[in-house]
Amino acid sequence: MPEVQEQVEVKAGKKGKKAGIIVLCCVLALAIASALFIHFTTLPKQDTDETLIPVGGMVVSDTYDYQFESGKCIKHNAVVRIKQMVWRFCAGGDAAKHAVQTPPENVVKFTEIPYVDDENIYHRLDVYYPNGTKVTDQLPVIIDIHGGGWMYGDKNLNEYYCLELASRGFVVFNISYRLVPDVTVNEQLQDCALALQWISQHMAEYPCNPNNIMLTGDSAGGMLAAYSAVLLQSPELRDTFEVVDGDMNVTALLLTSPVAFMKDGGAFSVYTKVMWGDYKNKPTCNYMDLDAIIPFAQLPPTYLITSDGDSLAHDQTVRAYEQLKENGVEATLADYEMLGGKKQPHVFSVLNPFDEAGNTAITSAVGFYKNVIDEQ
Repeated sequence: MPEVQEQVEVKAGKKGKKAGIIVLCCVLALAIASALFIHFTTLPKQDTDETLIPVGGMVVSDTYDYQFESGKCIKHNAVVRIKQMVWRFCAGGDAAKHAVQTPPENVVKFTEIPYVDDENIYHRLDVYYPNGTKVTDQLPVIIDIHGGGWMYGDKNLNEYYCLELASRGFVVFNISYRLVPDVTVNEQLQDCALALQWISQHMAEYPCNPNNIMLTGDSAGGMLAAYSAVLLQSPELRDTFEVVDGDMNVTALLLTSPVAFMKDGGAFSVYTKVMWGDYKNKPTCNYMDLDAIIPFAQLPPTYLITSDGDSLAHDQTVRAYEQLKENGVEATLADYEMLGGKKQPHVFSVLNPFDEAGNTAITSAVGFYKNVIDEQ
């Protein structure tokens, strides 16, 4: 009997080892298949290709190097590689939304204007304002910074939203900026500052009132807008972030679901901290959360938008509002519970500016801006 039992145990052990090997092979095969899938779905395209998808690391050129030194340390990061794939597929959903939307036609458009004299397609902006407007007219100005998790999108992502804003009586500047992992967040702030500087220097060419400017952004763009507003006022932080002086006074700030706490943002920080590259060894390390930079400026009246269905940034938006209020900023929070009979998703007013919910949120935000102008 002991011999029989020993044989049974040996057979069981062999079966266990065999099962373990099979499981290991399956895991390896899945890992290899996943790696290959990510590789082939994120292959870069030429910047002249009309089918290119604006995701960091997925645009190349024969004459221009999109990969900057700052981003090289993270371009192979596992989180970045996975998110490249995710954002690549997000582009299809955003294109589908645009395909069924009808933007206003009563808007003049000037597109693909370089704000930096180089070949980088991300160093460009568009300008929109209502038809029939004379250059000598002075309309209030809105400057928009798109979202996309710092890794995805360009000005075209927010084109319809910006056209809707322009149709309501504004000159709208819609800007692009370089993307992670071509660069890090710090270089994106440098791009935003360069865009603001260009706008300040060229406002006279458009029907702009330079005394009425609202800076706005959504999601990652909300963070960039908030930081840019502070950097406009703080020479000390401009030195730390190595940005130029945008040379303008912002009348109002509109932040739609801003992801503005990138170091101390809970579980989401696993992603957001990577966007700064080797953040621990940078002078900006202590300024990766909004509450750390607010004291460096007296921010203008600020309007924040979020919603119950905003699973990505609802809590961050509320936290930003509370921090602004604590620092003496005149802040207003529009936290929508239900619109159009349902909970609205992250940055709904930007993604769907023409439906009932988007129209309601935009009308309220525009009303806020006009009230600020009237109270000056």
